Amino acid sequence: MDQSSVAQYNSTVFPKVMPRQPIEKYYSEKELHEMVSRINAFASEYSPWKFTHARKEHQDLFGDVIKSGEYYFKHGSGPAFDDVIKLSAPSMEKLCFALFESAIFLKPIADQVLEQRQKRMFKSMSKVSILGTREDEKIDPSSAKRNR
Repeated sequence: MDQSSVAQYNSTVFPKVMPRQPIEKYYSEKELHEMVSRINAFASEYSPWKFTHARKEHQDLFGDVIKSGEYYFKHGSGPAFDDVIKLSAPSMEKLCFALFESAIFLKPIADQVLEQRQKRMFKSMSKVSILGTREDEKIDPSSAKRNR
């Protein structure tokens, strides 16, 4: 293969990748946290993405540097303390944008899952009321505590 054929082959197989653009803001801070909640709808309730503060410099999943003092997102991926996936806030923002703007049906599904979880939590909390309810006392008056 001559030089021009190689160049043509490479440009066909490996198209030019756009250079990195300056960080674009897709969401406000509040909107980003709402989007992360939506991602958490598809994750385990016991291992959600968490917003945390970097005490030292890290590198996120996509190679972006998270500087000491910056906030970032982390997700436990295994039993060990250091088994975590880290995403800088800009990386998480890009992930959320790509995920929820390209698959528009995911946002309503995530919202529905979150609503169901919230209903389940409220139902559980109503069963474990600290003060009890008048209905509890009517059902079994002998279990009501009395100070005498």
